[in-house]
Amino acid sequence: MKLFTSFKLACFGLWSNRLRVLSAMTGVIIGMFAVIVLSAIAIGVKDTLMKQMGSLGAEQILVMPGRLLDTTNGEKDLLSGLTSVPSTLTYADAEVVADVEDVKTVTPILETINVVKYDEKSAQSAMVGTTDQFLRVQHAELSEGRFFTQEEQDGKAKVIVLGNNIHEALLGNKEVPAEGGGMPSEEKVEPDPWWKRIMNKLLGETASAEEPSLVGQTVTINEETYEVIGVLAPNATLGSSTDNNVVIPIQTALENTDMKNLTKMIVEASSVDAVDQVDEQVFSAIMTNHTEIDFSVVKQEQMLGALGKVTSILQVMLFGITATALVISGMGIMNVMVMSVRERTKEIGIRKALGATTFEILMQFFFETLLLCVIGGAAGIGLGYLFIEFWNNNVDIFALVLPLWAVKLALYTSFGIGSLFGIYPAWKAARMNPSEALRFD
Repeated sequence: MKLFTSFKLACFGLWSNRLRVLSAMTGVIIGMFAVIVLSAIAIGVKDTLMKQMGSLGAEQILVMPGRLLDTTNGEKDLLSGLTSVPSTLTYADAEVVADVEDVKTVTPILETINVVKYDEKSAQSAMVGTTDQFLRVQHAELSEGRFFTQEEQDGKAKVIVLGNNIHEALLGNKEVPAEGGGMPSEEKVEPDPWWKRIMNKLLGETASAEEPSLVGQTVTINEETYEVIGVLAPNATLGSSTDNNVVIPIQTALENTDMKNLTKMIVEASSVDAVDQVDEQVFSAIMTNHTEIDFSVVKQEQMLGALGKVTSILQVMLFGITATALVISGMGIMNVMVMSVRERTKEIGIRKALGATTFEILMQFFFETLLLCVIGGAAGIGLGYLFIEFWNNNVDIFALVLPLWAVKLALYTSFGIGSLFGIYPAWKAARMNPSEALRFD
């Protein structure tokens, strides 16, 4: 009964000092908002990167320039052991790897920067020379047109598939870096008026079917003319977007560009069980063309392990930031409550003179701090949830993920801050001498 009375008086105390309570609560709201949003960012980034790497397939092996140093337990360390050397991987290496037993496919990739031109418009792009397996191993999709075939690849056909950003830039719908690294000088395209954007939403953007396309047209790269046969679907992801790529057959790239060394090779084993064996055989096969180890063969599980370490570091950093914010907000709450106790000294003296016990005074101010933190924490969690919903509905680069444990952590932390930082002001109020409190000015 005494606890209920103290709780009720704590509610009245908070209500009668609404402005001060709201000011003190701001720190807790910001702290809980930080817990929710930073947790969602850490989990969202980790999930997105893991899905991207995991979607490549457990049977895939990456061959890349540079040598990975081994750790003390003999494993490859992707985070610190990669030496930076020019690529010496060649298409001949890809051909010998293709002959290795249990190798299903080999997708060599050659990348270089070029400027693609269409009429008076130009855009700087990453030219990718590869095989007809590129779409499948990269899990990319076409928004229109088609990808080149094995016959076109072998015949060194001058066909090209444009990334979404490059396609839009050449149509004048989007700006990307032009020749020389600057932004294009062509006139800016004004965005659609608000009423047209609403109509497009209502009509399911069916108007896009009438938009112009470069499929079937020709573009120019380094004075060479290529026929556009397809456009890649938008792929705005962390680190591996194809939006600014232009993709051509690798034999065509080797013949028409100065780049002769591969950026990487994606080797696909016939099964997951054969990955370890293929890993060793691929290394031995490439060594027949090299005099020293200036390349690395990495399995997907090793890439996922390195990625896990990076995301763990990110999580620890975000945890430190969040903990600092919570401690600061807790100290702010305690200071506000100490000031409250001082301002209400006469009130405490009157209550004690009328018979209130030390325990009742202690619990009243303890409940005030606790309620202040719990209500502020709930408000911070709500704001964090709204921010995550807004982000996920409007930003495509990666999705924020709000785990249930983060919500529980925020609630428990709110309760913990209220309990920890509410003890001192409550104890200070409870120990006041009634006569001295009544004489306080």
